[in-house]
Amino acid sequence: MSSLETFAAASGAIEISFLTQIGPDPLNPNPERDAQIAAVATKIADFINGAKATLDLAIYDFRLHDAPAAVLTAAIRAAAQRGVAVRIAYDAATSGGSVDAPGPALPDPQRDHAEAKTPGADNFVGTFKDVAQIKPIKAYQALMHNKYIIRDGASSEAAVFMGTANFTNDSWGLQENNILTLRSQPLSTYYTVDFNDLWVRGKIADSTGYHDTGTVTIGDTEVTVVFTPGESKAVVKEIVGVIAGAKSSLAVASVVLSSAPILAALSEALDRGVPFSGIYDGPQMDQVIRQWQAAGIGADRIAAWQKISKAMARKDSIPFSAANPGQPHNFMHNKLVVADDCVVTGSFNLSHHAMMNAENTLLIRNSAIAERYRAYLAKIVAMYRK
Repeated sequence: MSSLETFAAASGAIEISFLTQIGPDPLNPNPERDAQIAAVATKIADFINGAKATLDLAIYDFRLHDAPAAVLTAAIRAAAQRGVAVRIAYDAATSGGSVDAPGPALPDPQRDHAEAKTPGADNFVGTFKDVAQIKPIKAYQALMHNKYIIRDGASSEAAVFMGTANFTNDSWGLQENNILTLRSQPLSTYYTVDFNDLWVRGKIADSTGYHDTGTVTIGDTEVTVVFTPGESKAVVKEIVGVIAGAKSSLAVASVVLSSAPILAALSEALDRGVPFSGIYDGPQMDQVIRQWQAAGIGADRIAAWQKISKAMARKDSIPFSAANPGQPHNFMHNKLVVADDCVVTGSFNLSHHAMMNAENTLLIRNSAIAERYRAYLAKIVAMYRK
């Protein structure tokens, strides 16, 4: 039986699923975990099966094996065989350093740890070269960190699949993530502009995602979309604004929290007495703090973090090991802010380095959706609260 928690909103035009680590020991097989992984694979395959003309996939880490690989492989190949034009863009790098703060160069846990890919991870994408156009997106010191699919982007029936989860077995069975399907031609248009920009350039540039931001209405729900790096300042401003506007409740889930403006906004929210809770990935934030301390910078951020983290739960995931990159990855992988009736979600980690990446972020304003996200966050906070 699948443990995938799913609900619909906006008269069915928005569908959201919540993922958690299934089973306390990621090293041991678990039938319920397999069921959740299978449910995600089926959900994405069903989305792909609905394509009539085009499928554009921008996936940072696309690396499946066993049954989920077979399910998605069959769906993509079937789409191509019925005449759907398939394009797959992915991050060209499998390793490398980057920076998480201005000043001295620091390795970013996004690149080297929580978001690191196993060497050879992109071999799976290559299996589609006979049925799809495939393009590696050069990122240099950044990441092509998106995880989205656009279905029939030019059609009135266009839809977007997006969220925080990479396309890996671990992401779907061992990590906390959220995934969404949004049926909206106006929203799909924004995503198509972003995809085409990446596709034509073949690399991430400062202008990638520039001016590609806006607000659409899906049923009774207002949705704002922002892409980086072109609109990186805008996305941070939006997130800070959501936090600053929180009055009745505020919850956060992020693998890392290293953005100075976001940390400051959270600290100020605590000072205002806004009810606050959250969860983060312990080993990932430990690494960030060590980097700041080693470089002699980030004192204000460390102080803010120490204050904020007291109100948050910590997931002690398996620390990333460069010597054993194939080990299970069970990070707390969400990138979420829930403030009153607004939800912020997408591929954008709440970090400085995320501003340099190709990312996509949604701000969803709907009280019922926000309440479901709050309940989900309360559930995973309770799982890891010590």
